[in-house]
Amino acid sequence: MRCAFCHQTIDRSTAWQGSAARFYCSEFCSDSETVVPSQRRVAKDRIDQQYMERLERLLPLRRAIQKTAA
Repeated sequence: MRCAFCHQTIDRSTAWQGSAARFYCSEFCSDSETVVPSQRRVAKDRIDQQYMERLERLLPLRRAIQKTAA
């Protein structure tokens, strides 16, 4: 199964389902249903940036949790 927006392989149990019965790898990609086709590249770049910003916030937290668990 592949994401309808970015075409990455996704697992059925973690997929996001959009209103058009399409499946997506994340909430960011599922937001792509509301984007006009001519704006998709701009939206993908914005979504990629949002994803990276979220990772930058979450990775230090995960590392801190792993250190306290060890």
